[in-house]
Amino acid sequence: MPNSPEKPREYRITPRYLANSDADVSPAIRQLLDVGWALSRDELANTFVVAPDLRARLAFLPEGEDSTLWKISAGPDAFAPPDWLVTFDHHTPPEIVTDFTTALAAACTRGPDAYLNGGRRSGGVDVTLQLLADGWNLGPTKPFLTHQSPDGHIRLHRRDNPLKHTDEMAGDTERWLFEVGPPRGVWYATASTFVPEHLLKAMTAAVINPAPVHRHLRRIDLEHLPAAATATPTAPTPLEVARVHAATSRSASPTGTTASALAYTTATRPATLPQPTLPRRPH
Repeated sequence: MPNSPEKPREYRITPRYLANSDADVSPAIRQLLDVGWALSRDELANTFVVAPDLRARLAFLPEGEDSTLWKISAGPDAFAPPDWLVTFDHHTPPEIVTDFTTALAAACTRGPDAYLNGGRRSGGVDVTLQLLADGWNLGPTKPFLTHQSPDGHIRLHRRDNPLKHTDEMAGDTERWLFEVGPPRGVWYATASTFVPEHLLKAMTAAVINPAPVHRHLRRIDLEHLPAAATATPTAPTPLEVARVHAATSRSASPTGTTASALAYTTATRPATLPQPTLPRRPH
């Protein structure tokens, strides 16, 4: 009898920054659409959203020229070069991008002063002091000053040397670099010098948040999860359900046990997750 393909099973992955990027990306864009940003797409299915005042913009680039999937920027007007740039690469869990765009959407409702820095450099003092208070290690690694999380899987690098603004806006260099994951599963996020302080804090909080996320995985996918990640099934398999029913049929108190088994089977069954509505670049 031929082998049938293994069906993916839903798992709760903790921490989320070690989960894969195979999840719905639309919530990250929806946060901005909900506050009036306009959406368009090019012939390659790249997606662009622009603020009503045309000063801030997001690009989702599954067909881009490099591994950068998300580019988010803002500037003084529609025709001026941007003041700042934030990027996330194609391995970034989209829930992290959603947290950042949620903060950006909230800032946009308060007006341009809330998402433009007026040419002021973000020192990141509050960010780095909080990381040190949370037990992160600090170590100089030229040309970066590096903060490393207690579990060793997040490294926040900060360049102290002068940077050309045009190079930062072109994505050739960055002031802040998040490097997340084990050596063979790293993803990257960057922030330029003039990202407003509160958005840099929101970005950092989004990256380091360990909250669980849901993924549909096969056994072979689980084998590639980092050792530090925890994968917990969110619902029993049919075989597990059959074993519960078999056990309850032999129980001395079938009514109570059956009710308990049904409660386990139904209460742990996950809600249907939305399927990705935007295209992703194959890798």
